[in-house]
Amino acid sequence: MARRSWAARRFAAVGAAAVLLGQLLGGHPAAAQTGLLPGSAFPLVLDVDLTPNPVCSGSVHGRVEIYAPSAAKAQATVEWRMRAGAEQLAGGRVAMAANVGTAEFSIPFDRVPAAETAVQIDARIAASDGRAPGHYGKVWRDTVRRGCDPVRVASVGDSVVWGQGLDHDQKFPYLTGELLGRATGRGHQNLDYSISGAVLDAPELPAGNDDAACLRTTEKQDPDGDGEMEFGEVTQQMPDVFCQLEKAGAQARAGGYGLDLVVINGCINDLDPFFGIGVGITPGSEDLPKAVKRECSGVGAAPENPAKDVPYFSGAKVGYGGRGMQAAIEKAHSLPGRPKVLVADFYYALSRSSSPIPVRTCSTPGVAGARLASCKAALGNVAERYEQYTQLANAAYHQAAAAANKASADGPYAVAADGLFTVDNALLTRDSKVWNTPVTDPAFPLRTRACPELSSTPVQCLSAAVGHPDIEGARQYADAFLLNPSVRTWFDLPRQGPRAQLEAPKDAQVGSEVPLSVTVDGEPPADGYRYHWYFGDGTQQETNEPTVHHAYDRKGPWLPRVVMTGRDGGRVLAEATRAVTAD
Repeated sequence: MARRSWAARRFAAVGAAAVLLGQLLGGHPAAAQTGLLPGSAFPLVLDVDLTPNPVCSGSVHGRVEIYAPSAAKAQATVEWRMRAGAEQLAGGRVAMAANVGTAEFSIPFDRVPAAETAVQIDARIAASDGRAPGHYGKVWRDTVRRGCDPVRVASVGDSVVWGQGLDHDQKFPYLTGELLGRATGRGHQNLDYSISGAVLDAPELPAGNDDAACLRTTEKQDPDGDGEMEFGEVTQQMPDVFCQLEKAGAQARAGGYGLDLVVINGCINDLDPFFGIGVGITPGSEDLPKAVKRECSGVGAAPENPAKDVPYFSGAKVGYGGRGMQAAIEKAHSLPGRPKVLVADFYYALSRSSSPIPVRTCSTPGVAGARLASCKAALGNVAERYEQYTQLANAAYHQAAAAANKASADGPYAVAADGLFTVDNALLTRDSKVWNTPVTDPAFPLRTRACPELSSTPVQCLSAAVGHPDIEGARQYADAFLLNPSVRTWFDLPRQGPRAQLEAPKDAQVGSEVPLSVTVDGEPPADGYRYHWYFGDGTQQETNEPTVHHAYDRKGPWLPRVVMTGRDGGRVLAEATRAVTAD
């Protein structure tokens, strides 16, 4: 059979991507996800800042932002309330002179709960001219408690860290802080500077790549100007990750507090996640290994951006070249408090298991030959390129963290942590942990109003949640982060099992099985453990034995991991000290 021409292969790739997008926008039902009708969510509580939270003594001071375009059009008044169970802690009224209204409040210290307590904040149109009040809109959920030293987590990055489609308390940086706050007894505070669509570094923005100049700019996604993107659901390439870090530092210095942890990611938008990574049309994205090295590692950019004039929404227009992840990690660690830095590994957005029509599982060990080709055929080269990007980006993250630690004068402080996702958790798979439609996520009501108002590409904005971790996926990220040995050491968390080591060979031949084993002080672990192996290539296997064999079907470095679960439910994560080089 003659080989297809380059043009034919490219046409097929674009066709596969177009079919996929059509499936997404067509609205496949999402299992176990029910959403609000868009109108019923309003008036919508956009953000609640509690400063400081928790507190040592004195009142809790805060600010609530309410988004209600229809109320603003009618020049109506909105009333809001903050409740802890049946008790109302605060409330007030806001005359909606604009689409976003703001009110400040305080809670006397004697009414601040001593222990972590869930609070709910919602709003409705107030009664007027004999008309009854409207219904309460969507609830904003948070916690409040007394305390002097919360675990403060700043999050910077793109739509993955932003948590596209999720409510703020469902996002993995928030959940990570919540878990750390409970484990340490300190409580937590999440300060989110990320925004959907952000590039890692826009080398010509601001002029001269002067990060400090970012403090003199304002974004329409940040109506109160505090650097946190209340409308981060609306995609935009700027502020880039370096600008976000600049704003996080400025806010910390102004507030007189230090940060404990920065959760960070970036560089997928610099490559263009759809026309670049997916099909290689965006100039500079054709060769993925070179593109990832250029954007994630900051090495190999041409003097001129070849994608600066593409006629479609693409982060590559501004994100080509620039600084890599190591520079971002080092800048994050320089913020007040000298925080630790957690780089969130990328997950499998698309994979060999993705198919508009359910197909057999492809992550089962031993899948090879014609069956593997059949599995991969559903989305062809698009899925293959996404899997390749996941591998390359995560390897770049790990290299960046290792290089930052090696150059550190105050000891290791960075880790690239994995969410333990497999190819069967990707879009359109049987165990998907990402949003499969653009209309069933909790943030869809917000996008129906905010995208037409604030976005230059409203159709793209409306469907932006597709392919991002859903509620279960975000929780998996946070749970996996709390298993990471570096994170547990940084925050003095107790061990949940033995100090295990994962033994793996340095080299392997593609297609040949290699042994992996777990040891404790050089010996096999005691009986009674369950082993969940993550081989680093998107496949996984569970066993009752501390040894397993696995064949890698592609070249790589592949970093294997294993989670040991004891009879008492305690879990321990072990990661190989070096990646397996399959060749």
